[in-house]
Amino acid sequence: FSEDLHRWFNRKKPSFKEACGVPELPEGGSEEHLPLSQFTTVDREAIWAEVEKEPEKYLPRNELSEEDLPYYVDLPDRMAPGAPDSSEHTESADTSSGHTDSENTSTFSSPSHDPQELSHEENCCAPIPMGGRVYSKRSSLLAAFQPESFKSNTKLSLVRADSDKTQASESLSSDEEADLELQALTTSRLLKQQRERQETLEALFKHILLYLQPYDSRRVLYAFSVLEAVLKTNPKEFIEAVSRTSMDTSSTAHLNLISNLLARHQEALIGQSFYGKLQTQAPNVCPHSLLIELLTYLCLSFLRSYYPCYLKVCHRDILGNRDVQVKSVEVLIRIMTQLVSVAKSSEGKNVEFIHSLLQRCKVQEFVLLSLSASMYTSQKRYGLATAERGRALMEDSLFEESLINLGQDQIWSEHPLQIELLKLLQALIVLEHHLGQVQEEAENQPALSREWQKALNFQQAIGAMQYVQPHPLTSQGLLVSAVVRGLQPAYGYGMHPAWVSLVTHSLPYFGKSLGWTVTPFVVQICKNLDELVKQYESESVKLSISTTSKKENISPDYPLTLLEGLTTISHFCLLEQPNQNKKSAAISDPINLRNAKNAILEELPRIVNTMALLWNVLRKEETQKRPVDLLGATKGSSSVYFKTTKTIRQKILDFLNPLTAHLGVYLTAAVAAVWSRKKAQRHSKTKIIPVASASQLTLVDLICALNTLQTDTVLHLVKEVVKRPLHIKGDEKSPLMDIPVLQFCFAFVQRLPIPDLQEHFPSLLGVLKESVQLNLAPPGYFLLLSMLNDFITRTPNLESKKDQKDLQEITQKILEAVGNIAGSSLEQTSWLSRNLEVKAQPQVALEESDTEDNLPDAAGASAMVSASAPSVYSVQALSLLAEVLASLLDMVYRSDEKEKAVPLISRLLYYVFPYLRNHSAYNAPSFRAGAQLLSSLSGYAYTKRAWKKDVLELFLDPTFFQMDTSCVHWKSIIDHLLTHEKTMFKDLMNMQSSSLKLFSSFEQKAMLLKRQAFAVFSGELDQYHLYLPLIQGKLAVDLFCAARTGYLKLGSS
Repeated sequence: FSEDLHRWFNRKKPSFKEACGVPELPEGGSEEHLPLSQFTTVDREAIWAEVEKEPEKYLPRNELSEEDLPYYVDLPDRMAPGAPDSSEHTESADTSSGHTDSENTSTFSSPSHDPQELSHEENCCAPIPMGGRVYSKRSSLLAAFQPESFKSNTKLSLVRADSDKTQASESLSSDEEADLELQALTTSRLLKQQRERQETLEALFKHILLYLQPYDSRRVLYAFSVLEAVLKTNPKEFIEAVSRTSMDTSSTAHLNLISNLLARHQEALIGQSFYGKLQTQAPNVCPHSLLIELLTYLCLSFLRSYYPCYLKVCHRDILGNRDVQVKSVEVLIRIMTQLVSVAKSSEGKNVEFIHSLLQRCKVQEFVLLSLSASMYTSQKRYGLATAERGRALMEDSLFEESLINLGQDQIWSEHPLQIELLKLLQALIVLEHHLGQVQEEAENQPALSREWQKALNFQQAIGAMQYVQPHPLTSQGLLVSAVVRGLQPAYGYGMHPAWVSLVTHSLPYFGKSLGWTVTPFVVQICKNLDELVKQYESESVKLSISTTSKKENISPDYPLTLLEGLTTISHFCLLEQPNQNKKSAAISDPINLRNAKNAILEELPRIVNTMALLWNVLRKEETQKRPVDLLGATKGSSSVYFKTTKTIRQKILDFLNPLTAHLGVYLTAAVAAVWSRKKAQRHSKTKIIPVASASQLTLVDLICALNTLQTDTVLHLVKEVVKRPLHIKGDEKSPLMDIPVLQFCFAFVQRLPIPDLQEHFPSLLGVLKESVQLNLAPPGYFLLLSMLNDFITRTPNLESKKDQKDLQEITQKILEAVGNIAGSSLEQTSWLSRNLEVKAQPQVALEESDTEDNLPDAAGASAMVSASAPSVYSVQALSLLAEVLASLLDMVYRSDEKEKAVPLISRLLYYVFPYLRNHSAYNAPSFRAGAQLLSSLSGYAYTKRAWKKDVLELFLDPTFFQMDTSCVHWKSIIDHLLTHEKTMFKDLMNMQSSSLKLFSSFEQKAMLLKRQAFAVFSGELDQYHLYLPLIQGKLAVDLFCAARTGYLKLGSS
């Protein structure tokens, strides 16, 4: 039938051209070279004669190819041989190129309605909905595309399910029944998934119209160009004219002809014939009462019109149709932009008129569906380029998108249309805002019930994947979904500037959907910037994130575009906008802004991470040496995106600086969250305080570069975060941010020069005072002690006595907290006893421990140090005290204040000596750390009162020498013991073994001699030369006693 239709059109083409007075265009011509006279001569009588007589009948061909068959199954009985063609479009510009130019018909056949029942107010611009008799035909059409294997499998599963019901009496094993049920469930699930996808695509392509034959796109482009030129030069006057000019068929014969053609198009859209006698209509009745409505309808019709797959067209025809779609959107943009100016006048009549225009033509719905369909096309081409082509084609054949010829171009071939559609959406969003909200139906309901209903309706609209009346564009799930997916690589990088422009310019109008829309958009911006950094690090010119990027040219200012968009969106949602228009929908309801602010704050760690990555790239660009060309000029970056380092640096600072004033705590917490994720992969396991990685130092450099964050401000923010630590979003264990922020603070303090560090001592003291009172995890107190030690060792003595006293107080508190951690592996010997002993449990040596690996567990656990704390922390506490305690106390307490430190040392050693009394193998790590601590303390004479007695007892203990060679610190301990007490060495030499009552008669002298020898060994060279006669006499006596003991044993034997 279609071939008969084409032959009829080809035969009538000359007569149409003669009737219209339009000569055939040359092959390479363009619409710009068309003379205006070609569009002014119209033979209306010839057109009337052609459209009112029935087309000639041809006998159908006996055979149809299998390729063409499926497209005729769904044609209605009275399908027009030439459904709406380009005459519908060109006649609106007082043109007529005949009905051979273009044809439109709905992709989906409409139900069989009486044309008189179709109200032109409701269906003037939209395709008739699916349903009724024709829907079953379309289902049969889709079934024709399914592979035979799929049909047979479906039939088999149905038979098997039926057999389970009818043959229940058969004896089947439980395993067979389970297999049958599982197979039935699997088949049902697959069918359900396929049905859901089919319904989704049907909703996505329901607005599409199909041409039945090629048309001359150049003529339509010329007509649209004329309209666009008028809208450019005199937009206000033109819109006023077409808004006031009605389609009065009695006024002019030309309007009567347009009205008749429109009526025929309406007939064709519902499956009737375009030709022949029309049914009698009431006089002066036209589907579109005003010219502006007709113009809008024509633009939307061209926008959603495509060629079918079965129609043989060349690539030039597809490109021409795409140009027509783009041009139609450009005309719509100018129309809607001018209507915004009209709506701003706030005249009730104008507002109602524009409302009616948008509703009758369904402008928002068709624009959204067109954008979604175009994005789907880009995604499909991306999938064909990256996945198995055969599989994709097989899946597509099951759905109605296979009826549409979308072309075989690259992903970015859809970008011109999408860019214009985004501009049109932006104009429509502004227009809807100025038109005001639609009046609610139930205004007489209570306020609470009305608000609940509004919230429910919004949730339904924002989650729907089809257009929902009467909600505005910003509440449509189609738009939110498109925005969320807009920056993904599958849709092409060339669209990203357009998406950023749409979102940033529409921020004041998003209303309730502000947080829903911008938060995932911001996340995708960060992902794309992260990928640029990966490209730079891999030193590859081409992006590795997608196969399309290897062919797609990306603008060099791409990172600047994303940074500007990120800045605009974040500042709008996070900062107060005093200069904002108070009539703005988003500003008028603070709840919307608060929800969006909370959503953006949850993603602030991701944003800070992206800024740190970019900052690291800038640092590398500025520090690494670049080759010099022949003229002596330094060559720029190998990456085209990071050549302008100063500009990108300034963009980052412009983004972060305003956030510090009101959101400094959140920003610092975000820095801490990023810090915890950037720990070094390999670090020294002998370091109690983990060394900051290069990525973490980049964070410090970034914060130091913010001119709105002075040193006092940073330390104050750290204190606030430690007091009220936030949780990391999305982390499984959700650790607090107190430990990471202290690690950041320690690195920040280490970076400060000495004058600044001394100047900001009060701020640092505030951090230490506030933190030591909290229930921190053990690593937190280690960090406090390290920060305190760094400050004391790098700065001279404080002149103020008050500052010195405060420093001594905070030192005492921190050391006592660390001392409690050191004693966490001890327990009381009995309930009432104050004596402590080591728990009989394995201990982790410092060389075997991994502080950072244990940090999350420690940070998440209770900070109150108890006997159940891991032994790794007790060993680390002892080791840290051994490193810093002696020198720290020596500098904190002046020469005339040394005695004040002795009670503190005694309290600390109370947790140390129990480890030194235990010579068990499991206590070896603590024994070594305790010996090191005691060795460092004993070097200062003023401390001997705290340890002299206990050290001497340990030295004379029978198990003293039961230690490995790593405990060489005892050499210095004994040396300090004998050095600080002038008579101690002499007393040791003169000590009688019998008076000690430590050994048996023959072992006492040997053990005492061994300790006396170790005492000499512990001293320096020639340290005890003055006691040489005493030593020689002692040795002679011991040798004589030893020889005598040997003779007695020999004689008794």
